[in-house]
Amino acid sequence: MSVTIDEVKKLAKLSRLEFTEEESKQFLSEFEAILRQVDAINKVDVSGVDLLESTINADTDLRKDSVRTSLEVEKIVANAPESEDGAFVVPLTVLED
Repeated sequence: MSVTIDEVKKLAKLSRLEFTEEESKQFLSEFEAILRQVDAINKVDVSGVDLLESTINADTDLRKDSVRTSLEVEKIVANAPESEDGAFVVPLTVLED
């Protein structure tokens, strides 16, 4: 898969990263290497391999659920830089084109 420098710049913008021109070229090279590895993994024939349904051993003893009181909302948001109506206020992370 081929990636263009413009795509790298767009990805950097969406990730809120600032790259110099040289860093953009370096990232492009590294990103293409990663994509080549993913492509190689995708080419592996796994047709005879059973799907993994769970990573947890079925014999694992799990703790019993128990009802207990929750923390007060005021205590939960007390150390937050900003909160409103009992919820954390966070910066917007989605950019529009």
